[in-house]
Amino acid sequence: MAEQRPDPLGSRRAFVLRLARAAGVAPAVLAFLEGRVRALPRGEETDMAVLSAAILLEDEAIAIYELGLKRNLFPVALRSYAVEFRGDHLGHRDTQLTIATERGGRPPVPPERFPLPTPEAGDDMVRFALDIEDAAQRAYTAVISQIRGRDYLLSAAFILVDEIRHMTVWRRVLGLRLY
Repeated sequence: MAEQRPDPLGSRRAFVLRLARAAGVAPAVLAFLEGRVRALPRGEETDMAVLSAAILLEDEAIAIYELGLKRNLFPVALRSYAVEFRGDHLGHRDTQLTIATERGGRPPVPPERFPLPTPEAGDDMVRFALDIEDAAQRAYTAVISQIRGRDYLLSAAFILVDEIRHMTVWRRVLGLRLY
């Protein structure tokens, strides 16, 4: 049985869907993320829509780690993980921006500010970081089978491994079951 944690943004899935809508993600991808369809049409448009949603999710993860690092909310012994994971998310975003641009797409522009609450220092911040890692892992797992382009498929697979690694570290720190 999975541990139930309160989601600091109310509903992480609803937040990701709001970001996707704001970014103009294709209706077919929104329907897939909402669970209204079982598969997406395969093609460049789908890949670009998935890329757009993933870029925004990475931007949110970067914002969360920057919040925790700037305000010293991560425990001192865990700051190196937070710095590393922020760097990973920067790399994920930049890789996906490059893929989108190379394909002639127009990547989404992140909001000036993400509506992030300020978690308490310590375990609360770690839980907050775990929440975004969990959301990213679920999002990449859900869409990876729908990606057509080999370059993006390989990139998404490597990113998924990183998201699981991040989740594993934070779950161990919090004393939660790994899986």
